[in-house]
Amino acid sequence: MLRAALETAKAVARETGQLLRERLDASFTVRHKGLRDLVTEADLAAQALISERLRASFPGHAIWAEEGDAATVGTGAEYTWIVDPLDGTNNYSRRHPTFAVSIALAQGSQVLLGAVYEPLRDFLFYGQRGQGAFVNGRPLRVSPVADWNQALVACDWAREENLRAGVLHMVNRIAPQVFSFRSLGSAALGFCYVAAGWLDGYFSLHLQPWDVAAGALFVSEAGGAVTMAEGTPWTLTSGGFLVSNGQVHPYLLDAAREALAVPSVPPA
Repeated sequence: MLRAALETAKAVARETGQLLRERLDASFTVRHKGLRDLVTEADLAAQALISERLRASFPGHAIWAEEGDAATVGTGAEYTWIVDPLDGTNNYSRRHPTFAVSIALAQGSQVLLGAVYEPLRDFLFYGQRGQGAFVNGRPLRVSPVADWNQALVACDWAREENLRAGVLHMVNRIAPQVFSFRSLGSAALGFCYVAAGWLDGYFSLHLQPWDVAAGALFVSEAGGAVTMAEGTPWTLTSGGFLVSNGQVHPYLLDAAREALAVPSVPPA
């Protein structure tokens, strides 16, 4: 079943990416779900497509997703698909090219496999627990960088003001020390880029399970480290995440501990 599920995830991610490419230059409506939290017609169309394909192939599985009615499909099943139909909606709404489709399958709280597709660059990341992770057929492996001064690190900004203050604290702590610093706008791709060795570290102080499920598996399979912001093992819960090649993880942990100690920033 898992081999078929992975092939389905890969195919559906690609198909959904094609839908997003086709709609990118068209006129679409953008709606605000909350503070700095957008949804477009493309998000909803992408999720409808993913839900239809997964339910057709695996009718006994649950679907846990970010948008719309599909988020409640089949609750209580042994296997659950965890879906972000468009990770990087804010980028997409501005025609910024950094966004992705993320699909993962979990059994209980353990992620078994996943696929993340970056449509405009045609990067398909995928992997299965214990079987490795890949991008376009090439094995993923984290970078060997151990010198913090040579590290390339990225982050994403939380929506809430108090958590943004924590991110800013971490940026102010990290940016002067590392080789260079980035902000992506897509957590799924932040994880994938660390797994590929294109980044040495990545962090965000507030993510949802659908942001991280597939990418966290890839980082683990590629030899990297994923923890919650407090340093505890990562779980399928909302909160802050630190991701790295493992070598530079202590530096991210130190910066996160300082940020979370700021009174205005509650633990993620």
